[in-house]
Amino acid sequence: MSATLLKSNSVTVAAQNDAASVSGLPSPGHVAVQVTGTFSATITFEATVDGTNYVAFNMTPSNSGTDASTATAAGAFSKPAGGYSAFRARCSTYGSGSPVVTIRYTAE
Repeated sequence: MSATLLKSNSVTVAAQNDAASVSGLPSPGHVAVQVTGTFSATITFEATVDGTNYVAFNMTPSNSGTDASTATAAGAFSKPAGGYSAFRARCSTYGSGSPVVTIRYTAE
């Protein structure tokens, strides 16, 4: 069975706490985040079960097998995910530049 794209969002970060997010998700599925651009910032991957309280969510970079809950450089990240109601990629620290953060959720 092929995956079906359910949700997608993209945001250009200009300040701390700007975030790309998707919500209202069925299980099971996969979440993917791509960060592009030149910037000095930390993008934190987060998930929530109750739709309000977000916690760090480890994702696998496309160029490494070691999971990470943050990105400080451009890259692509993905992870199977089920049971969460929403995901976001939030700018937790911002210095300069214009990172573009795109998040997608696909159902299995």
